[in-house]
Amino acid sequence: MKIQLRKSTMAAAAIALLAFITAGCATTYVPVSWSYRDKARRLAQSDPKLEILFNHCDPKLSTLRFAGESFSEVMMPSEVKHHLGAYRTDTGLIYRNMQFTPTDQELRDLLVHEVSHHCWFTTFSQKQKAAWQEHLNTNPSPVQTMVRSVYRNPADYDTEDFAFTMEYARPVDIEKLLKLEAITEEEAQVLLKEPTRPMPTWQGKITPVVRAASYAEVEPDI
Repeated sequence: MKIQLRKSTMAAAAIALLAFITAGCATTYVPVSWSYRDKARRLAQSDPKLEILFNHCDPKLSTLRFAGESFSEVMMPSEVKHHLGAYRTDTGLIYRNMQFTPTDQELRDLLVHEVSHHCWFTTFSQKQKAAWQEHLNTNPSPVQTMVRSVYRNPADYDTEDFAFTMEYARPVDIEKLLKLEAITEEEAQVLLKEPTRPMPTWQGKITPVVRAASYAEVEPDI
């Protein structure tokens, strides 16, 4: 009887483990202002790229305000360490993965990515979005391959293309932003002086650093 009970217990545990592995786990995101408000605000006002993005899209730093609640997202355990941040259009807040303790550089990169989502959803007109999409069709970027291999919902492609491109902006991308009047000539020169960042790799594949959790898209009245 004891042997049979032990086998049943082991079988139940194996089934539970299999269910956990296949179903994924809940990852909690908290507003980046929790624990990192002052540092995030300093970066937004001192880092050249962040300063440009925030000046255009969020001059009051509302995406970094000390407000909002946490939320959870189900993902595979192997994915958690690669999904470090989020932006929600319904709250207008930037979030970080609660399991993630970022270095200054990682926090800066997270902010660049997530405030780029904020720019895409709140300040880019449909005409600018269409022009940007055409730009990437004409000048394909490695980030597009990565986005399409990671994100399951095609509705995420355009905003993720833009956010990752802002992280790894090429000169041709910066010049397009200038033509779209999304940045000024002076700002373009500042961005062009920054070294181009190589795409990160993991196990020989392009790896996402952060991702957005966007829900209600808000279009600017332009």
